[in-house]
Amino acid sequence: MAPQDNSREHRRGLTLIEVAMAVSILAIMGALTWGSIARSFDAYETVTDIDRRYHNIRVAMNRMARELSMAFLTSDQRHRNSRTGRKWLTHFKADPRGDFHEIHFVSFSHDILRSNAKESDQNEISYFGARDPDDPEVENLMRRESSIIDIEWEEGGRAYPLAENVTSFKLRFWNDRSQDWVDEWDTENTEFRGRLPSIVEITMTCDDEDGKELKFVTKTRINLTAQLDPI
Repeated sequence: MAPQDNSREHRRGLTLIEVAMAVSILAIMGALTWGSIARSFDAYETVTDIDRRYHNIRVAMNRMARELSMAFLTSDQRHRNSRTGRKWLTHFKADPRGDFHEIHFVSFSHDILRSNAKESDQNEISYFGARDPDDPEVENLMRRESSIIDIEWEEGGRAYPLAENVTSFKLRFWNDRSQDWVDEWDTENTEFRGRLPSIVEITMTCDDEDGKELKFVTKTRINLTAQLDPI
């Protein structure tokens, strides 16, 4: 009689405990891997948000410095058109209002974006703070520009956010006569009539990723500080 094959007795499958342990190990490895990937995504989003915010502030600072450096004034004789009698005004008015300065001025900084456009390089510019329409707790730095200089120097043109989520916007002006910094400047005031500050200091602050105040400061020199008289 041939001997019985007992190899089947030595064969056995995975027990339920072994399957459960394997699944648990795989689940732990998956959770650890996903946690690492999720942290990488969070870090990437944080770094991207920080870079976007800082880039936004730097671009706004550079633009304001360029536009303020090209500010100008003209004398009263230039403000009236001899044919129509219509007046237009140049001005430089900066007023501290809480955490946000408000400034209105005219400049040679208008960018002509269309060929054959009936526009010059002169413009009216305003910077001021305004609440974000989507989040009332957020303050944005606004920029208004009008390519037409007229009497209504606080109106007209188009306003849009120049920098978002800004906590403060401060300006200081160097007064050559008193050799000191001042917080406001108004060319309709006798003290400042007919002249502009030689240097403007711009300070903007925002909150960093940890909620701490982060300050950006730059200075720009105004090229034409005296008013332009008629030829």
